[in-house]
Amino acid sequence: MKPFTLNRRDFTRSLVGAGATGALANSVALNAAPPQIPPLSERGRWFRDARFGMFIHFGLYTLLERGEWAMFIEGIPIKEYEKNVARFNPPRFKAADWVSLAKSAGQRYITFTSKHHDGFCMFNSRLTDYNVTHAPFGRDLLAELVEECHRQDMPIFCYYSLMDWHHPDYQQSLPPQTPISSQYIDYMKGQLRELCSNYGKIAGIWFDGGWDHKAEQWHATELLDIIYKLQPHALVNNRAETAADFSAPEQELGSRREKNDDSLRETCMVINDDWGYAQDDQRFKSSSELIQWLIQAAGSDTNFLLNIGPMPSGEVQPEFQQRLMEMGKWLERNGESLYGTRSGHNFFIYADSTLTTRDNKVYFHIFNWQRGAMSRINFDSKKHVNRAYVLEDGSPIELIRNPAHGDALPTSVSFVARNTGWSTADTVVVLETS
Repeated sequence: MKPFTLNRRDFTRSLVGAGATGALANSVALNAAPPQIPPLSERGRWFRDARFGMFIHFGLYTLLERGEWAMFIEGIPIKEYEKNVARFNPPRFKAADWVSLAKSAGQRYITFTSKHHDGFCMFNSRLTDYNVTHAPFGRDLLAELVEECHRQDMPIFCYYSLMDWHHPDYQQSLPPQTPISSQYIDYMKGQLRELCSNYGKIAGIWFDGGWDHKAEQWHATELLDIIYKLQPHALVNNRAETAADFSAPEQELGSRREKNDDSLRETCMVINDDWGYAQDDQRFKSSSELIQWLIQAAGSDTNFLLNIGPMPSGEVQPEFQQRLMEMGKWLERNGESLYGTRSGHNFFIYADSTLTTRDNKVYFHIFNWQRGAMSRINFDSKKHVNRAYVLEDGSPIELIRNPAHGDALPTSVSFVARNTGWSTADTVVVLETS
């Protein structure tokens, strides 16, 4: 199967003739006057407060059960790889199950791989027949997921790979820093128009695969202009090799900021080792470790995008479900210390802990505090600490007032307590300041 390209006139006609059913009923008119793009401080407020998202890697590569890079790593020829299209028909895929799982886990948004590096589109792109509607599945999977996200009030980002191992117009650009054909640039622009026009409101575009070329070669500014004109409130990551709206490091938590600023950051991590489903990948992190990573990210004023790779059936494997549900249970009791918080960078911090803050509250996150074990914590603050308590059950913590350290840190308190049954993954002690 080879992609085909429509010119701009034919592309616009195809949208007009597509009908207004399903997600297309909420489409954004391409010929509408460009709206005023709100400032990032306004567009990004919900994102910064959300803190926790679900990354979903699901595509043609899922059928191979060896991760999302199998085509490239194993050198599978395009014609051989294309044969998998005839097998793509996940019998147990239910968009409602994915979105409900994210909500149960306490995740506040979803990012879905609408097109990964293998070039197979998980949406009904009219610019190529290499898409999910031409597989036995026969339906627009992205449309179903977006519709369910809208129903459950879950923002959704569309992941879009810039590189494309399948598209013939990109083959010459596979070596790093080589020119990218104008035909492929037009193809990307057309697909971004589709993603931003055919599915109602989306949270934004999550680019990937841009590391081998410069922003100028990707025509990154033009790509962003298309997104913002069609989705004025959209957020775009920096993986088109341009700053855009938020940075998106992979598999790293990063260090705490020296000071708070308005920049947005998100780190993406995996529960095991692979992003796409890999049958032999059994190195699952524990729920305690994932909770600590989530909180460490928030402690550095960074969102945490945690990945799942559903199985070929469309179901999420039990090991992922279990860990996500355990994270959700912890957040039911302790979510106040995550959502809408900022980094506690200006307070002293212990190893194996972190701090988040909101209003007059400092949330002291103590990791791996075993039940029955005693702990002594010293805390210095520029503000007077009025009281302390354990967030999950309200148990009071008796404070010991220490001598002041001078004007810089006028308040010093300590507490000595035994873990009487609080979370060993992360016990949150709330310090209310004046």
